[in-house]
Amino acid sequence: MNARALLEELRRRNISVEAEGDRLRVEVPAGADTEELRAALSRNKPSLIQLLRWEHPRGKRADRRDPEIRWSEYPVWIALRDPDTGEWHEVRAAECLPGIVKAADAARRREGSG
Repeated sequence: MNARALLEELRRRNISVEAEGDRLRVEVPAGADTEELRAALSRNKPSLIQLLRWEHPRGKRADRRDPEIRWSEYPVWIALRDPDTGEWHEVRAAECLPGIVKAADAARRREGSG
């Protein structure tokens, strides 16, 4: 299994992995820690660290409470991207806090389409 496939499997199993320097910080739910998991992490450690650094460059580490925000392709909807899973979620703008709408407006201005 390559590092990308391992990382996807870990995320699917709700196992958190972060690169901290040349070390991996792994948070495993109770009962999910196995020898197979430890061996896979050990085999793929350098590649996982490189992949995690690529996903979250130094100084720009994603804050789990801070999703990517933009206007959806559908009118009056806002798209929110979960930084942990990469999944996009659509929410009606009328149901969002004013700060979310302002962030979507700012993203639109940055993209040059507003």
